[in-house]
Amino acid sequence: MNIDTQSVDQAVTAMAEVLADYLHPEEVRLLKSQWQRYSTVSVKMMQQCVLDATRRYPELQAYKSDIRKGFWATLQADSQQTIESDSHNSHNEAIKAPVPVSELVLAFYTVIEALRSQLSETESRNLFLTMHQTVSQERTFKGHSLNISQFLEGNRPSVPDNEHLLNNLMQLAYVCLCDVAGPVEADEMMFRAAEKAKQSYPKTLVEKLF
Repeated sequence: MNIDTQSVDQAVTAMAEVLADYLHPEEVRLLKSQWQRYSTVSVKMMQQCVLDATRRYPELQAYKSDIRKGFWATLQADSQQTIESDSHNSHNEAIKAPVPVSELVLAFYTVIEALRSQLSETESRNLFLTMHQTVSQERTFKGHSLNISQFLEGNRPSVPDNEHLLNNLMQLAYVCLCDVAGPVEADEMMFRAAEKAKQSYPKTLVEKLF
């Protein structure tokens, strides 16, 4: 799912659809009117929506995980429809030449994807949403457009071709992975991911990331 393609109205409507199974229509309407104040869709905005709902209606706490999953699933379906519509509308437009990607960036993608393949769906979601939120707050990454949550969709978000920043992203991934899977398992996952990358890229290149 690419949240950049979503409007606030789409996001709020998606959340309302999910909450309709848990709340009275008037309660859903009140939450919708509260969320309409947001100017753009973001991971932080969506997390706040879940928080707003569970704070206002404590009985939803037991269903917090299901609500969050339902919200993401609904948004993903909406996003796919938007992508298919855009693809149809731009069928006759000229195709842009792809921007070349360095081996270092490709190695980074390989490591991250190797980590993702070792995680469950829930663990993967927790890892990349935490990374996404942290990146948006870290001064180190200011001025860079990094949509880490795209890894959740199996996409490769644009990242800077910069050894220092990629190394910082990898350290952040490790810290978040420790929270998700524990330090011991995180070390083993990182090792396996690095070995996977070394099968396709020079050892010295991969080691620059760690």
